[in-house]
Amino acid sequence: MKLNLICSCLAAMCAAFVVLSCSSDDEGTTTVNVRNVYTTGCKTEGQPSQAGSAATRSPFGVEYVEYKSKSDGYVYINHANVSYNCCSEKIDVTLTVTGNRISVVEKETDTSCNCICPFDVSYEVGPLKAGKYILVINSHNTLHEINFTYPSDGRVEL
Repeated sequence: MKLNLICSCLAAMCAAFVVLSCSSDDEGTTTVNVRNVYTTGCKTEGQPSQAGSAATRSPFGVEYVEYKSKSDGYVYINHANVSYNCCSEKIDVTLTVTGNRISVVEKETDTSCNCICPFDVSYEVGPLKAGKYILVINSHNTLHEINFTYPSDGRVEL
């Protein structure tokens, strides 16, 4: 009799453990992604600079990253005046997230021309929760780290 009671209690506790362990608590987990990627294409003013020449600075000003928080949890990012191959009509943007570190890779799709010119590459990353983040942009194997708090807006010259 005591053995049946102990076995019944043990079985009930195991069942309760399984039910509680399997309950979904997905409220705290979200997948951060990139959306609405847009590239201006080659911004030319006269002739693009020859690759490897001393005159590779953009006539459009310095390279910078501007970020603006949106109400839907995304942050709009504009990477302006970044130099890419003139033939690239599109820049691919991918990302990985580890904790509060958002790593973005921008990659030109065509490197066949012997010239470079400035591009603007914009995209949205999210959804993000309020907090501090490190945005790492990898462009031409150069890492740019930007510390920001969501929600906020800012601009960082590179």
